[in-house]
Amino acid sequence: MLKVSDLTISFPNHPPVVNGINFELAAGGRLGLLGLSGSGKSMTAMSLLGLLPPGARIDGGEAWYQPEEGPEIDLLQLTEKQWRRLRGREISLVFQEPLTALNPVQRIGDQLLEAARHLCPELKTDAARQGHVRKWLLRVELPNDQERLLRSYPHQLSGGQRQRLLIALALLGAPRLLIADEPTTALDTITEASILRLLERLRRELGMATIFITHDLGVMRRSADDLLVMEAGRAVRSGLAGGLLGMGDEVFSATESPRTYTEVQEAKLPRTYTEVHQSQPKALQVTDLAISYPTPKAFPWSKSQSKAAATGVSFSLEAGEWVAIVGPSGCGKTSVARCLCGLLPSSGGSVVLSSGGNIQLIFQDPFSSLNPAHSVRRAIMEVLRVSEPGGQQATYAQEADRLLDEVGLSAAAFGGRKPSALSGGQRQRVAIARALAARPSVLIADEAVSALDAPLRKDVLDLLDALRKAQGIALLFISHDLELVSERADRVLIMDAGRIVERGQAKAVFAAPKSEMGKRLVQAGSD
Repeated sequence: MLKVSDLTISFPNHPPVVNGINFELAAGGRLGLLGLSGSGKSMTAMSLLGLLPPGARIDGGEAWYQPEEGPEIDLLQLTEKQWRRLRGREISLVFQEPLTALNPVQRIGDQLLEAARHLCPELKTDAARQGHVRKWLLRVELPNDQERLLRSYPHQLSGGQRQRLLIALALLGAPRLLIADEPTTALDTITEASILRLLERLRRELGMATIFITHDLGVMRRSADDLLVMEAGRAVRSGLAGGLLGMGDEVFSATESPRTYTEVQEAKLPRTYTEVHQSQPKALQVTDLAISYPTPKAFPWSKSQSKAAATGVSFSLEAGEWVAIVGPSGCGKTSVARCLCGLLPSSGGSVVLSSGGNIQLIFQDPFSSLNPAHSVRRAIMEVLRVSEPGGQQATYAQEADRLLDEVGLSAAAFGGRKPSALSGGQRQRVAIARALAARPSVLIADEAVSALDAPLRKDVLDLLDALRKAQGIALLFISHDLELVSERADRVLIMDAGRIVERGQAKAVFAAPKSEMGKRLVQAGSD
């Protein structure tokens, strides 16, 4: 179905970001693209859909594709008009960041109907298109409360719901090739497992071929038959997925460079915070927090109903403590985080912050939280100007560059770039650096490392760990990675349907969960 030969992509005055890539995909096959953040996986996929970012250029290569009807075509030579006839019908894409991919000012129903009009010309009436859309909501396992879903805006839905809607959008036109770019990155273990099962079921039902992009070895084991491992734009390994993934972390051995941040940081920062500051007051005390929001109205004159996002949430954070919140998609984790930062109003309870403290949030979706018109250096400098007014421009720029270097991004190489010129993992690192620029007493990380590959994830976690111990930052960590939470967190809170259903020492809770939700999460993580 697809044969890519010597694909090379670059930006002006920079070395190639994809350099001489070759692979083949048979009809109905499953190919995995695996690699560290910035290795060129997504850029390779975008070139096959004519969706390269501004400034990117194809320097060479061919990508011969066999449509369902007609002769082979070279995807790299198509005009935009030709692409519009192929996208969604022959080749489709599930984007990495659903909140960015969906239109924030259009209701979900309108977006699905617009896609049906373009991709399904055989459906002549709105009634036929609406029936087609509702059929796909059922196929992506969204059978309940469809009226509310269709009237909702993207931000009013959970991450799992948005991801399923993106899959429905991608498959409305029954494509023969689906490219899935990190489709489970920020999902909890239960939702991740269900999305992977859903994609595999739909692949078999539609007879599709798939290209699955990820940095997660566990996800790749379930999603690919053949594997291409990429590093710095090049293919460093290829072959049957079972054989390569059986090597475990050795798959990345050729792609990892030695990292010395942790060693340097341990030498620089004191490690005795707990001993010295045991008598410090609580950094944050949350008591009976309740959060609700109005549901979408069917008509402007309809009475809006309130829906509870969180009820009776109580917990505390000690200075320097690492507390994690886990739970399924839609359980209220992110609502609690946004409320603590003042981005959502509470409908009850109290939140008390220690005197002189401040809270910073590392958002789940870095692309939508960064200004697309500003360089990453400017994004960090803006925070510094607010938190430390009256300084010199050069001082702010120097501190912004230091923060970029701390999170593993060379300021010289990346400081002047805009978010669109970064990979998902690189954008996440910028978001972390920006949050640290305000010198928070409480740092809330909402899936802050979900888009990072394993070696970089460890580096960033080591960074957060060193900073919280040295500076006494209380860390509230929202994650779906139970293994990570068990290894890193002091305590864990398990949420379900807006309530905390279990709490305790992280290792002890996951070793023998008592709540039904805790048992489901642990079971899904071990499948």
